[in-house]
Amino acid sequence: MLPLLLTLALSTTLHLLASPAPPVTRLHGHLAHAPAGDTVLLFIGERRVKAPLSASGDFQIQLKDLTQSTPTEFSCAGQRTQLYLQPGDQLVMLLDFKDFDRTLGYTGKGSEVNNYLAHSLYTYQYGPAAPDLPRPQNNLRTTTPVEIRRLSDAYRERRLANLASYAKAHSLPAEFIQDEQLAINTNWATTLLMYATMNPTSAAGEPLPEAYYSFLKEPFVKQVSRHWGRSLIDNSLVANFVMGYQSRLVPSGRLSTDPAQGPRLYQLATAELGDTKARNWTMEAVLFNSIRNNPAGAKVFYATFRQHNRDSAVARSVRQAFAQRQQLSAGQLAPAFTLTDNTGKQVSLADLKGKVVYLDFWGTWCGPCMREMTEFAPTLKKQFEGRDVVFLYISVGDAEAKWQQALADKHFTGPSSVHLRAPDSSLAATYLVNGYPTYYLIGRDGRFVTVYASRPSDGPETVAAIEQALKR
Repeated sequence: MLPLLLTLALSTTLHLLASPAPPVTRLHGHLAHAPAGDTVLLFIGERRVKAPLSASGDFQIQLKDLTQSTPTEFSCAGQRTQLYLQPGDQLVMLLDFKDFDRTLGYTGKGSEVNNYLAHSLYTYQYGPAAPDLPRPQNNLRTTTPVEIRRLSDAYRERRLANLASYAKAHSLPAEFIQDEQLAINTNWATTLLMYATMNPTSAAGEPLPEAYYSFLKEPFVKQVSRHWGRSLIDNSLVANFVMGYQSRLVPSGRLSTDPAQGPRLYQLATAELGDTKARNWTMEAVLFNSIRNNPAGAKVFYATFRQHNRDSAVARSVRQAFAQRQQLSAGQLAPAFTLTDNTGKQVSLADLKGKVVYLDFWGTWCGPCMREMTEFAPTLKKQFEGRDVVFLYISVGDAEAKWQQALADKHFTGPSSVHLRAPDSSLAATYLVNGYPTYYLIGRDGRFVTVYASRPSDGPETVAAIEQALKR
């Protein structure tokens, strides 16, 4: 027997030695007029790679372990863009930092894909013509179902046509074209789902007609979670879709205590999403959200959830969530924590005792979070300037550099704001955060006033809740 084992071991070793190492992937470039002494950062997969920027604006990055094509985020001195790196790329980035997005361009192996991305981002997001495009995101609360569909369709068709035109004139890899088509289509579907989330009924109080959801019959919907885990960009794409799809299943946001509801929701989600990760994550989100805001409905739905769930870690988390929910209610002490703020200072929840705390769990990777903070939070904070209210923000899972840059770029800091960073989700799990953003209102005595409080975008409802808390 021993000679046979040795033979097998030798064969395995020789096979491993014969397997070629992935080709080295290189990214280097020249950023004219860039701030001297800054650092270039790549967020690739779930890790961060950094390189110094020379006084003349040059940098070099080598990746020896890139084994698959990966959407990547590039960041330097508050500016950022997206890349698509393929094993063996020899990519050169060239731009003038004073006009970052307009002058961004690439040469070398991998340049055609990344020139497309630079062109697309400038055209549809950052360039001067972008605001005039039929961008449906700007009309989520102010238009009709028919009009949002028309705007969304026009925007998607324009982006797909731009991709097809560019691919015809340049040599874009088939894999990238498929990835980009999936991203455009998923963003299109997510916009339509988010409209339904924000407008579950018409002005007359009627629910959205079933025909509105016809877009979920398109084949790509069952592929939404295909690249989960490949990159933060992919993960954000899927997470935003899942957040929107919840409202398709439970428009009111509350599960009923009807035992037939669970099987009915699984049947619908399986028909539209397939037996996929996206379906499973949606059901997890529906259950966890109901544990938070409707424990009675959650307990009934859990019977069906158990039949379909095959992840023991999720099952354990659900049991813990039910137990923790008993401790998260009005009048109970908010769980204690101490984290580091954006100046490097340690801050605990106890330090804020004596003031009303409006607590926001968020992340720079979360589109709805950023929208709340940029569009609605400034008005809310201004209404309580000089009063005993602290707006406490806890960023979950962000790399420190990315978090700090977002605070600076978006001017999120201020005298009534405290910004903390949680490097992992353990504190969010303690607070039973299962979607972002999530808010809590904590009284002067450190006890919950409202668990799962309203958002800044809820306007008068949120103002009234904070005013009431101040009177206690």
